Amino acid sequence: RDGEGQKHSLCLFKKAEERRRFPLERRLKEHIIGQEGAINTVASAIRRKENGWYDEEHPLVFLFLGSSGIGKTELAKQVARYMHKDIKKGFIRMDMSEFQEKHEVAKFIGSPPGYVGHEEGGQLTKLLRACPNAVVLFDEVDKAHPDVLTIMLQLFDEGRLTDGKGKTIECKDAIFIMTSNVASDEIAQHALQLRQEAERVSRRKLADNLEDVQKSDDIKISRQFKESVIRPILKAHFRRDEFLGRINEIVYFLPFCHSELLQLVSKELNFWAKKVREHNLYSHF
Repeated sequence: RDGEGQKHSLCLFKKAEERRRFPLERRLKEHIIGQEGAINTVASAIRRKENGWYDEEHPLVFLFLGSSGIGKTELAKQVARYMHKDIKKGFIRMDMSEFQEKHEVAKFIGSPPGYVGHEEGGQLTKLLRACPNAVVLFDEVDKAHPDVLTIMLQLFDEGRLTDGKGKTIECKDAIFIMTSNVASDEIAQHALQLRQEAERVSRRKLADNLEDVQKSDDIKISRQFKESVIRPILKAHFRRDEFLGRINEIVYFLPFCHSELLQLVSKELNFWAKKVREHNLYSHF
């Protein structure tokens, strides 16, 4: 048993060394356009967890906020690819729009004995049992029924989940990522105002021949905005302080600026140009 423990420790050490040589930020920036603030927040939190700076009795929990189509799901996938070689087991995606009704709790964790579907088990519990340290994405969590959120709170609070058969799954080493479009309009408007202000400051500095010109895409969401605007919206929607209290990091995804949109278009054109070449055709964009 001591030999197995040493082997496991050596394996963890090798993985940690490999990650140090190829940091998570670098991996994410290779695959995600923009969203530097979100990338740094997520990578820093994961590193703190690995280094023992978070409570080891609780899993790491994120809430990704922002509009659709700006990288929330892709960032979660890239975190899973970084943490797990087997992405099929290591990344679990739950579409929370499928859990809007009270009775769908059973679909989540499995039906209790005597009920239809008891032997099948729950969608989440079945997948977590196969990989207890998976990266789990709860997509559009704002659509989930309150009873499903209660199950999730138990999961976040205790780091374990009991299925319909009474079996407990320990998942303190999992990473849970929730996405939501709640407050996306407010975030987009705030980002626009910050960029406009950054552009005005940049123009003034350029006119005065000053150095340290701030780029309009190099902006940060203010603490005051988070506390006075976003927090009340989240409290009004989820109606549970304890649920919000178990989130380690709320991560903000901003709309793309002009230069990032150009990068997106270029990336898409390069993708299709490669596809065309694979079919021995030629294209010119």
